[in-house]
Amino acid sequence: MHLTLADKITLSRLVLAPLIVCSYLWLPIEHSLCFWVAGWLCAIAEYTDFADGRMARRRGEVSDFGKLADPFCDVLYRIPVFMALVLPAGGIGYVVSIGMPDVIENLGENAARYDSIPLAHLVGRQSVYAVGFQGGAIFAAGIAPWLPVLVMVVREIIAGALRAMAAAKGVVLAARMSGKIKAWLQGFTIITCLAFPACFWHRSEWNLTWAFWATWVCAAVSVYSIVEYIWINRTVLAGMLARRPTGPAG
Repeated sequence: MHLTLADKITLSRLVLAPLIVCSYLWLPIEHSLCFWVAGWLCAIAEYTDFADGRMARRRGEVSDFGKLADPFCDVLYRIPVFMALVLPAGGIGYVVSIGMPDVIENLGENAARYDSIPLAHLVGRQSVYAVGFQGGAIFAAGIAPWLPVLVMVVREIIAGALRAMAAAKGVVLAARMSGKIKAWLQGFTIITCLAFPACFWHRSEWNLTWAFWATWVCAAVSVYSIVEYIWINRTVLAGMLARRPTGPAG
């Protein structure tokens, strides 16, 4: 199968996704390096999502493969990144004070690596993890809350199953603008969640507040888009699911 330039741009997101996840989780948090590298890689990935369609139309290379690959590559890029954002960045993330004697104050010159946030401010929001032990346990939070990320994962599983089922029967399901808005919001949320701690050179509590609400907005739009997707295509889906009558035996 011959891949067009636009197809290669689309598939590049599959390469960028693991690089973004590894950069966010494993690069050092000093100087916000993990946020800077992951953020710029996300910006490149989002640009490819904008450029591949324009490139295909400009060069007259719109293909069935591209139409199928684009939404799958979007999901296989954005969802792993959201899942990574649930975990602490750079192995440290946003350090949480849990009301014990402050371990951070006893770290001397290493204390500058940590910005402590009271646990009470995170209740019902981001998950908290044990990330180290230096004179006492050190707990930290990721950027994104886990529940809306789970909602988005389930939404994409449902959408992917419907697309695969339709493709197997040679049926095209009508796309909706809500799906594009969902993708734009997800990309905007990912980049801002990484850009704020990078550009301000400081991990502040308001970063997590923004991430909490922005991620929930993404989840809400994701739910709306899949409900609309199913409703608009209900006749086609009903026809696919209907069992064909079988003739009399013999």
